[in-house]
Amino acid sequence: RTALVIATSRVRGDSARLGGAMASKESAGVVAASGKVREWPELVVSGCADQTISHIVKGVYRVDGMNHTKPVYKKYEKAKGLDVLVYFWDDRDGLELCGWWFGPQVGGDQVWAFHPSRTSTTPPANEWNIPNDGAIDPTFSITPRAPANRPKDGDKDDESVKKQIEAIKKERGDFAKRMEEIQKRADERKRREEELRSRMAEDKSGTKRPREADADDEEQRKRKELAVASARAEEERRRLAEEARKRRGEEERRVAQEAEKQRREEERRLAEEHARQRREQEDEERRRRLERRKKEEEDLQRRREAEAAQRRVEEDQRRREEAERMKERQRRLNEEARRRKEHICQLGMLEAMSRLAHAEPEDYDAYVRMLDRALEIMLPYTGKQKEALKAEADRILRRTAAYIKVAEGLASNWESWHELEQSLPPAVRT
Repeated sequence: RTALVIATSRVRGDSARLGGAMASKESAGVVAASGKVREWPELVVSGCADQTISHIVKGVYRVDGMNHTKPVYKKYEKAKGLDVLVYFWDDRDGLELCGWWFGPQVGGDQVWAFHPSRTSTTPPANEWNIPNDGAIDPTFSITPRAPANRPKDGDKDDESVKKQIEAIKKERGDFAKRMEEIQKRADERKRREEELRSRMAEDKSGTKRPREADADDEEQRKRKELAVASARAEEERRRLAEEARKRRGEEERRVAQEAEKQRREEERRLAEEHARQRREQEDEERRRRLERRKKEEEDLQRRREAEAAQRRVEEDQRRREEAERMKERQRRLNEEARRRKEHICQLGMLEAMSRLAHAEPEDYDAYVRMLDRALEIMLPYTGKQKEALKAEADRILRRTAAYIKVAEGLASNWESWHELEQSLPPAVRT
């Protein structure tokens, strides 16, 4: 009896734990199923400044698979006999190739457009480089297409989730019914054990009657049947407990795996976000450094140009001043030379006139020629004294000519007197 009571208590405890595990499994199944239900909308590509590429990429796209954990979109119509795909490529070939691409095949060499986003789950709406190595095309855009009135795959997934939940609830109900049957059998066995115990007490007290021998045999048979049923119930309890333990372990492992997957996904997303922010910060810092360096170089270039211009102006000014100084010096030298020449010519004229003024009859002709030569060569360079010197030269020439004429007359008279004196007798001379 004690073993039967313990078995019944264990069955109840396992039933309660199994019910809780099944409830946890049911709610986890809903979450997992909800996490798997993901509808990728169709995309409409429109607007493109490059007409050649516009004819290729414009149109409606649908999801056609996955690549590097993100969806691959395919255009409904082909362009020039080629498929048109939009796909994501991670950084396994370098950060410069990481992003979204338009091309005829995933990972192919031929591409038409590129977007460097690494965090977007679907193709970004704008700011695409068209062509892939060109500038950003502001007219290009990608927009989700309005859903059509048709059954969606998400609805089918919801129906499967509901069916799974109903199956779990039904299984829980069947298990509860089996547990109720086991409890009823245990209660029945308990009642029969009580009856058997009372009869055994009567046998010991000598109150057993001969007509009850057949009843005792029947009771022994029932007791054997009860032991067999108890063993079967214990076996069933152990089986159910083992199934509950296995289900609980599987559910715990699944939940742990899902949590680990979510944790890793979150860590990966955070790492990508941090890496993206770090790259953006590095790009921004690099851009600022380039702009600052460019500005410094421009300022330095402007300063150099201004200094060069200032030096050219100062050099031109210095040259002009030097030319002016040289010109003024040359003017002064010329003026000094002119004054010196005038002074020399004036002295020469005065020397010629002085010699002519003191000329004697024997050298009068030579001094006259000297004065004529001075008048010809020196008089034009005597400056302001030219007229005065010319007049003085004429006066001296006239006076000297008159003096020479008188002197020559006196000399002629003296010679005549001397000849007359020599012709007289010595007594008369005295």
